[in-house]
Amino acid sequence: MVTKYKNPLFFNILWSLLAKVFAMVFYFCADVFYARTLGVAKYAEWVFFFSIAHMAFYIGWFGINTSVKVHITRDEQKDNCLGAGLIVRIIFSTIILLIAFLTAPFIACKTGYPQPYPELKELMYILSGMIFFNSFTEFFKHLYIGTQEFKKLFFVTAIEYFLYCLFTLLLLVNNNNPVSIAIGYCAAGAVLLLVNLAMTMKKYDLRLICKGMKNRQLQKKIIGYALPLVITSIGGLILMEMDTFMLGLLGTERQVAMYSIAKQLVSKATNVNMAIWTGSVASLAVITKENLGDRIRNFKNVNRLNNVAALFISACFLLFGKVAISFVYGNEYRDASKILVLLIPYYLFYCISSLYANFLDFMGRAKIRAFWFVSVIVINIFLNYLLIPIYGAFGAAIATIVSLIPYTFYCLCDVRNIFKNTAFNSSSR
Repeated sequence: MVTKYKNPLFFNILWSLLAKVFAMVFYFCADVFYARTLGVAKYAEWVFFFSIAHMAFYIGWFGINTSVKVHITRDEQKDNCLGAGLIVRIIFSTIILLIAFLTAPFIACKTGYPQPYPELKELMYILSGMIFFNSFTEFFKHLYIGTQEFKKLFFVTAIEYFLYCLFTLLLLVNNNNPVSIAIGYCAAGAVLLLVNLAMTMKKYDLRLICKGMKNRQLQKKIIGYALPLVITSIGGLILMEMDTFMLGLLGTERQVAMYSIAKQLVSKATNVNMAIWTGSVASLAVITKENLGDRIRNFKNVNRLNNVAALFISACFLLFGKVAISFVYGNEYRDASKILVLLIPYYLFYCISSLYANFLDFMGRAKIRAFWFVSVIVINIFLNYLLIPIYGAFGAAIATIVSLIPYTFYCLCDVRNIFKNTAFNSSSR
């Protein structure tokens, strides 16, 4: 029993799980406050805007954060790799900030300004700052995952969502407007950037970081591996937010509010599963004939834990979802429970595919995975466009579920082939 608790894999999962728990608590405390304070119409405007913001975050990452995570896991010169990744991050984040700011009025007018979303234009300007700070927040979190510093990941994640909650609530009390929430996100992001820089400079050699900033070859490698990840990032943002966004365009404000609550509950529940694979997959990144049996055994254990957690949370949604939503958000949002139940299959598919997809990225299969993720993009957009005008929020839920099915089966088969081929190659030597 003692050996079990000395296992670094166990502690990685534990710290990662604690980080996600803190994130969920602060996130939902803030979200409930938004819903109750703003009312249905203003809350619908906020969640519609945040669906745009969430998609913009994925574009802002541009696959760079994941690429740095993979490279720094394998590179012995981590200071050098950090410097190369940091300069790439600075350049891309600045470019995307400028693009977002310059296109803000155009996007706002094309997506719902001035009616039914009167604050959308101002929100879109603030979005450029949100994207910039979020890209660095995720960069450092991926850095901690790559270096397996899960205590730091816990600390930063807890601070991140505490600051989001604190700043947005303070500003919202003074000005009951979705703009206050967006400004709060920027303020929290700025503070968090300073915290991450201070933590990083304390550990790493500044001279070697500067050397990495001049390493054009390593920077090209990071960008090269990031490019196929851009496709999976776009697929991820479509999977997470395209349904809410298209519902905001094609549906009613009430449908947007109800659907957003259900989708956010499901999305945040995946944080529990994410903690499991975030804390474990990096340690399985290198497979040799000597450790193959151990890697297969560990992966099966992680997969089993992931499935058990997903089934338990699904049961909780089914049994307690209606009561929980009515009690926490209020009776005016109780219809969200029907959508929550419908989204349970999506949650299960997402939990399974994401674990396998993370493993595939560490195996250098990002390009192939990106090709398959295109199916998610195409199916999701087509079905949302087809079903939302007819079935509203229920149509968006069906589109989200169906779009994920082919990709999930691909991930399952490809991981199985990797272990099978490695075993074959090892036995034939």
